[in-house]
Amino acid sequence: MFKAYKYKLIPNQEQKEILSKYFGSVRFVYNWGLNKKIETHKECGKSISCFQLTKELTLLKRQEGFEWLKECPKDTLDQSLRNLDAAFSNFFKKNAKYPKFKSKKYSRDSVKFRRCVHFDFINWTVKLPKIGKVNLCKNRAFNQATCKQGTCTVSRDHCGTYWCVVVIDDLQEIPSKAEIRKDNSVGIDLGIKDYAILSDGRKFSNPKHLENTKKKLAHLQKVFARKEKGSKNYEKMRIKVAKCHRSITNKRNDFLHKLSSNLVNNYKTICLEDLNVKGMTQNHNLARAIQDASWGEFTRQLQYKSDWNGDNIIYIGRFEPSSKTCHNCGYVNHDLKLSDRKWVCPQCGEHLDRDVNAAINIKEMAFKEN
Repeated sequence: MFKAYKYKLIPNQEQKEILSKYFGSVRFVYNWGLNKKIETHKECGKSISCFQLTKELTLLKRQEGFEWLKECPKDTLDQSLRNLDAAFSNFFKKNAKYPKFKSKKYSRDSVKFRRCVHFDFINWTVKLPKIGKVNLCKNRAFNQATCKQGTCTVSRDHCGTYWCVVVIDDLQEIPSKAEIRKDNSVGIDLGIKDYAILSDGRKFSNPKHLENTKKKLAHLQKVFARKEKGSKNYEKMRIKVAKCHRSITNKRNDFLHKLSSNLVNNYKTICLEDLNVKGMTQNHNLARAIQDASWGEFTRQLQYKSDWNGDNIIYIGRFEPSSKTCHNCGYVNHDLKLSDRKWVCPQCGEHLDRDVNAAINIKEMAFKEN
């Protein structure tokens, strides 16, 4: 199984300068390759391959004025061209938009190493090509003797903090899926007031990280807008705003990881609704709350954690009337409004909580389809 480990880097001033050169070189090569592809397509009507771009990059390094590209490891520059090739593949598969030129100001600074990266978890350092040993913040360590190390990506966020993400293969097979049984399963209805409502009646409240930090963020942005562009105070406030955004993201991810791990550890089969999140955000009254909830990220975490544990994830159709159907008798209340949080079934007289009822129906519908 492939897993990723993330570590905070603590480079010295000299190492920061070298990494900045790497970031700039990788960004330049990406933009150079994109321009080459566009110009070649205009002239010949067809694109240029990644292999041909790599050969032309070698010639470019020998030209006068481009010798500085040799300061960056060759493999990282080649990887930038492979990333460009992958961006075009995703575009033609309609999984992404047309690749854009990377901006020095707005793009994420990162460089990917494919080999020659060694981790020392005794002294907590990582040895990077042409940089040397860089200190790491102590975190979870992986056993280098029993796993195969893959790519290592070093990045710098908008706060100026350096991060290292390494992908490893622990050489273990993904466990086979457990038998789908109703007695150890749960239906989950995702919401805004309560983040997750389970079919057994449990509710997990929504912490609303963005909503609770909105006033502080608005104040920082107001002060930031009044600073003179290019001044030291402008840069200080920019970092403060970036740190506030990062704090919101970290709190949200912490909540999602804890909740998803809790559900995967307690249930062998999880039933969910296939939500059209993009369509739901067209409602401008709820768009911010829906995006703050990060339902897509939550379902992604449930999916890969279930695969690791051999659990099952079952999705029902997004057009199933899970909220409007009485779980007791099956009556469908077409007159139910979004504001009706509780209702009484006119056919059997059952008193229903809208969200709990939906979670029960999601579970029942999932097992009917399977």
